[in-house]
Amino acid sequence: MAQFDVYANPSKTQRGEIPWMVDIQSDILDKLPTRLVIPLALRAHMPEAIPRSLCPIIGWNGSTLVALPHLAAPFRVKDLGPVQGSLRPQANDFVAALGAVISGI
Repeated sequence: MAQFDVYANPSKTQRGEIPWMVDIQSDILDKLPTRLVIPLALRAHMPEAIPRSLCPIIGWNGSTLVALPHLAAPFRVKDLGPVQGSLRPQANDFVAALGAVISGI
């Protein structure tokens, strides 16, 4: 379990629109029982007028996804399931998007 690892959305009711989640929590906090995750929605399910500074578009696993940092939430580690991959190369996009949530810029 590492920062920017990707997990399948454990919510069966949301998985059709939001199939993935990315762990954005610092690895320094790996002893906590929860991880802070950002939902990754399928681009096809999102409106056209998405502020890209807030919701970056990410290509992963053959899909075009939209990160939804304004919906970041803690998940229990035991509920996340196995790691499906990593979005570490897009780390700057996630950090900038969180900055937009906090500062509005």
